[in-house]
Amino acid sequence: MEVFIIIVILSIIIYAIFYNYLKKRIKNKNYRIIVGISLSCFIGIILYMVFVGAFIYALTTEKHREFERERWILVGEDINKRLSRFEMIDDLIDSKFLIKKDSLQVRQILGEPDWRDKENNKWTYEAGTGGGFGFVDHYLDIYYDADNKATKLEHRQIKD
Repeated sequence: MEVFIIIVILSIIIYAIFYNYLKKRIKNKNYRIIVGISLSCFIGIILYMVFVGAFIYALTTEKHREFERERWILVGEDINKRLSRFEMIDDLIDSKFLIKKDSLQVRQILGEPDWRDKENNKWTYEAGTGGGFGFVDHYLDIYYDADNKATKLEHRQIKD
């Protein structure tokens, strides 16, 4: 019902805007009213869909930021500021900056991992919460080979 009311209000506003334009172009009053209402309803529906689409896009897109070591470390020190770490993960993965670096080098760059999985030779860093509907927890998983060299980085997301 709310959608209908919003579209009607948009249509009335659009009709009021186009009224003078249509009055000059269409002399027949009945035809002008039919064209004006049809045009304003069509444009009102299109505008509503654009607004809703833009709103959903704004809610669901994740911010991306270039990786900065200082910011990663500083953000990691304060659990309340970790919300923005996830913004740098995609840049880390795309640049392949950590690939073929040993675990000591990775530790120097990213700091201590939050979890170490010795069975799978994997380190996990908490990257914060954000992006999308509800809460999305972000993690950076780094996989190592037998020589302790980073082979794969993965951006893991857990949606609530």
